[in-house]
Amino acid sequence: MKRRVAVLFAFVFAIGACHDNVLGTASKTPVPAVHRIPADVEGTVILIDRDPIIESKDPNHLERAKEKNVPHDYRAAMISAFELAGFRVVETAGKHDVVAKLALAVEEEGSFNPKVHQTYRCGLYDKAGALVAQVDWRWPEGVYVDAFDVYAFATHNLATEVATSRQVLAWLRGRKGGHDTVAP
Repeated sequence: MKRRVAVLFAFVFAIGACHDNVLGTASKTPVPAVHRIPADVEGTVILIDRDPIIESKDPNHLERAKEKNVPHDYRAAMISAFELAGFRVVETAGKHDVVAKLALAVEEEGSFNPKVHQTYRCGLYDKAGALVAQVDWRWPEGVYVDAFDVYAFATHNLATEVATSRQVLAWLRGRKGGHDTVAP
């Protein structure tokens, strides 16, 4: 029971870091700046109309995430990070270039004092529903941030991965006429 409480404590308060982050025993990493997308694709409209999915084999993780409003807070932070990257974000279907589907995968490794690994995911889909790119960012082991900076740290890193993805940029540049915003 003690082990499960420690794991849940880490999940809820550190989202991607282990419990040492919350207890402040390690030096903390500042939130990075978000890399912007190139000027020729700046203003690309991303639709984020759903809260992220929490992926875990442990039903306690899922319940705790709902109780602590993790999906909503992660989505709000991701919207801000995408805007910092130069995207325009909409939350209701309408005119958009690409749809972002977000997820947070939580995995435990080991049975005694387990390590919790978290991967922040962004699937980008075109207007027909085809996958453009799946971009993942896994919280690095040994990186700790202030408990209030967890979402910003994770989403800034994920937005940077999206903004610098060769696959994403090639797709954005390859669309006919540049910004072919579409209705759903």
